[in-house]
Amino acid sequence: MEEKLVTIIVLPYSKAQILKVRLEEHNIECDLEDINLMEDAATSVKVKILDKDIRNAIPVLDEFLGKKAEKEKKPKKYDDHVLVPVDFSPVSFKTCKMAFNIAALLNVKLVFIHCYINPVIHSVPYADVYVYDSTLLERMDNVEKKANENFKKFIKKLSSTIGKEKWKSVKTEYIIKPGYADEDILAYAHENNSRVIVMGTGGDSGLVMGSVTADVIYNAQVPVLVIPEESPEKEILDIKKVLYATNFDEKDFSAIDKLIGILRPFEVQVFCVHVEKENSSDWNHARLEGLKNILKGKYEKKDFNCRLLVGENVLETLDKFIKEENIDIISLTTHKRNMISRLFNPSIARKMVFHSNTPLLVFHA
Repeated sequence: MEEKLVTIIVLPYSKAQILKVRLEEHNIECDLEDINLMEDAATSVKVKILDKDIRNAIPVLDEFLGKKAEKEKKPKKYDDHVLVPVDFSPVSFKTCKMAFNIAALLNVKLVFIHCYINPVIHSVPYADVYVYDSTLLERMDNVEKKANENFKKFIKKLSSTIGKEKWKSVKTEYIIKPGYADEDILAYAHENNSRVIVMGTGGDSGLVMGSVTADVIYNAQVPVLVIPEESPEKEILDIKKVLYATNFDEKDFSAIDKLIGILRPFEVQVFCVHVEKENSSDWNHARLEGLKNILKGKYEKKDFNCRLLVGENVLETLDKFIKEENIDIISLTTHKRNMISRLFNPSIARKMVFHSNTPLLVFHA
């Protein structure tokens, strides 16, 4: 039987060349095939290998994308960019517009990533005996073709909505690969030190299901901006008020540093808010005053407004404040917890993913 070439990923040309070298170092034959995802865009390339080499190629691909680099304490420095997952849903379209405008304002590259389930890649056996199933190749062709066609239509509609001239002002890259969305989003972001991940939640398709978004938030080492499906569309320059929810944690200053780095081009007012129960303590008032003085001294050009809110229910109290002050973005940190704590006492960030219609910017503490 004639052996068939299988596409394992679509990458920008320069990255495809690097992956090709790595595969060939492992004696895996590799072929690159140009495709035209967008006119006037950088060349995108299908990376193809023989189907018999899939089992040996997947570990090389995973390492290339960063799945084995997550244990590194310091992320590698690569081109500054915004990472936006794509799944072709309405909320994904809204999210991509927001990500484009952020990349344009920050003057950085925009990387689109789409993951689809490939029956060949995800049916690779790890036993000693390989059982060949010829029907998988036909199914793989259909899945790959549909993914590329849908991606091309999506990007064409997005660029048309944004406008041809404005679209050209931002450098874009496209990655299309078989895989699992949460794993590949995190792997790419950590390996390439993304400035921010911008993604949606609340839709019906796989990528924007709240569980995937929440898992990315929980495990991301880079900031994650979550756009709820029901949130009203706003121009990026209309964002004027950002709420940072603090629990007086030592990680606050690191998170606020990252927040200011993202907000630097914006003229925004930052509300630092702490919610406590009715028994207010002088100690919390003192800590809030200390936080305000440090922030105003360190960021003289930013407008900080520090508030102490009283309420039994954190979410309800924050919601009330958000509506009263017309907050445009909520920002907070999320902490690593053990599995028992995660299941029975979810973090405020995870709750807010499902609760709020206001965009949420989360930093990993």
